[in-house]
Amino acid sequence: MKLSIIHYPKMNRQWLLKREHGEYEQHAHFFTKKEALQCRKLIDANRYPRQKKYLIAMQRLLTGDEFRQLNRKPRYININKGIKRA
Repeated sequence: MKLSIIHYPKMNRQWLLKREHGEYEQHAHFFTKKEALQCRKLIDANRYPRQKKYLIAMQRLLTGDEFRQLNRKPRYININKGIKRA
């Protein structure tokens, strides 16, 4: 899959990550180029995103089957430390 990053200076979210030869809906907007590159790296590495902005963007960019096949690494919880209280 080929992804391209396009800059639109007149928009609020200026950076667009677009799937080449995909549907019209398969694109996502970002505030910075760094965010767009990070989302692209997550897709290339086939990793499930932790942050909501990347999660929504990747759901838009990928098809349903591709999104379900992303690698979900379970979070490690040390039982011996217990629950941290604020």
